[in-house]
Amino acid sequence: MLRIPKAPGRAPRWARSAPALLAIVAFFATILRASDAGAYQWMLRHGYSGCNTCHSDPSGGGLLEPYGGMIADEVLRTHYSDSTGESAAGQFLGGLVALPEPLRLKGDVRLLSLANKLESRPIDQQWIWMQADFAAGVRWKNLAVSASVGYADEGAKLAAVTRDDDQNIVSRYHWLGFWNDAGSFLVRAGRMNLPFGIRTIEHTLWVRELTQTGINDDQSHGVSAFYANEFVRAELMALAGNFQTRPDDYRERGYSGYAEFTATEGLQLGASSLIAHKELDTSSLEQTWRQAHGIMGRWSTPWEELLLATEVDYVLVSSQGREHRKGWVGYLQADMELMQGIHVIATGETNNIGLGDTVASFGAWLSYQWFFAPHADVRFDNVFYRLRTPTTSSDAFALLAQFHVYL
Repeated sequence: MLRIPKAPGRAPRWARSAPALLAIVAFFATILRASDAGAYQWMLRHGYSGCNTCHSDPSGGGLLEPYGGMIADEVLRTHYSDSTGESAAGQFLGGLVALPEPLRLKGDVRLLSLANKLESRPIDQQWIWMQADFAAGVRWKNLAVSASVGYADEGAKLAAVTRDDDQNIVSRYHWLGFWNDAGSFLVRAGRMNLPFGIRTIEHTLWVRELTQTGINDDQSHGVSAFYANEFVRAELMALAGNFQTRPDDYRERGYSGYAEFTATEGLQLGASSLIAHKELDTSSLEQTWRQAHGIMGRWSTPWEELLLATEVDYVLVSSQGREHRKGWVGYLQADMELMQGIHVIATGETNNIGLGDTVASFGAWLSYQWFFAPHADVRFDNVFYRLRTPTTSSDAFALLAQFHVYL
């Protein structure tokens, strides 16, 4: 049985300030982490309510199917002429190399320039290799196989295959699956992204960080079942633990899943749930249960250029012999496509997850993204965070510029 101790007495001033300082460090640590690519919830505005038509992972992100490459070239990027007809630009290497039909290949390179500012401190600027990944897959009859391997200059420790402090070889996903004849049901086993919430490229959003369901290195090994039809898509995964972490006591086991329904044309509503247990948590060094349950929605508004997305989750972390960490986390995002391929994105987020009495922290993003050529895009993020505890409040700022190329 888990025991909840009585609240401790008032801590010294330095200890009361420590959570805010740690929060600032954690914020910039997440910014530095490498990123997987290609999960854009605003594709709903183009009539794509599900991800399985374009991605090998039916819940989105990662390796593209041939149809996904064609759609990316057709509706994702800016076109500079009115020419029509079939184009090879969306194919692997722009069609320079013809792949046999069952084979899928994709490479991703992402370079980041980061400038961050803490209160009363000078601006810190650096260049970071966020991503250098190669993915391959096979879709032959009912068989589906997908795997990635890459290099992480820093971060992505939970996806690492090698064991160095930095400069590791990583594998974010590798799985084997079987589709039914109708292409509506997939069972697969291996290392996979956790099916939870809105899969988005902004893996440092609090909803992804605090539920530990991002596409950077939060994957787990296990078995999943996916189903989709015209009105619903859902996935449920039995978590066997991240086999790329050691020892076994650090591995988290349980379940994670979501279901998303088409309420009306252009409006999708869904719910997610996750419960997991590990014998030894890396932060508390205690047996720990973790839960996350929430709702989500995406709306392609009557104003065709505007899409809204939101997610709100309740999170509970209970370590044996320690006070529970619990609270709410959520975000609201508005994506405006000014013209094809050019996006202005405003995101607001908040969380109040902590021990005992908590107060809400807030974050605001103003982002610009331009898919300016086949297989290439740039993105700029202006980020402001107000990080709060019951006794302190601190501000953090960051300016990010990313350049992304994929094969």
